[in-house]
Order: sequence, then C-alpha cells, then structure tokens
Amino acid sequence: MKANRFLLALAVLNIIVIIASTSVVASIALSSSHNTLGQEAKAGITEPEALALIAAALGLIGSTVAAGIALKGVATAGFAAMVENPETKTWMLIMGGLAEGIAVYGLLLAILIYSKI
Repeated sequence: MKANRFLLALAVLNIIVIIASTSVVASIALSSSHNTLGQEAKAGITEPEALALIAAALGLIGSTVAAGIALKGVATAGFAAMVENPETKTWMLIMGGLAEGIAVYGLLLAILIYSKI
C-alpha cells in the first residue's frame, strides 16, 4: 500500500514536470520571437533557458526513477511467474520493454526541451 502511494506521487510529479516543461518551452519560443534583428545576442544564459534546463533534468530524473521502479516490479513478478510457468518469459520481456519506454519518453522530452534553447 505504501509503495502504491509512492508510485502515484511519482506519477503525479512526472505529470507536473511535463506540464511545467511545456510551458517553459512555450515561453522560450515567445521570448525568442519578440527579438528584433537589430539587437545583439547576449553572452550567458537567460532565466527561461535555465528553467528549461532544470525542467529537462527533472523530467529525465523522474522518468528514469519511475522506469527503475517499474522494472523492479516486472522482474519480481516475472521471475515468480516463470517458476510456475516457464512459457511466460516472452511476456516478461515485453513488460520489461514497456517499462523501459518510460525512461525513453523522459529522454525524448529532455532532448526536445534542450533543442529549443
């Protein structure tokens, strides 16, 4: 029961990070469209770019932690099921691949946010 609450909190946190990161990317796109051609580029990093990098890092961290927790559950249940029925190995591999998809989505989100900077 305690683990289910933790997973639910982690999922909610990941959704919040995704929403925040998309709003940061939208604000970067808006701020870059307001620049005129006569302005010189500033050296360093601006506040929206820093927030975007933090959002990308949080999204990546949240998705990899969630993927690790999901893989732990898949491996535990999969090995227990394979003891009783060895034919479930294929299903265990499929479920492990789906759990890894969480980390891939987080990495994709981080790459998309970073490419907007």
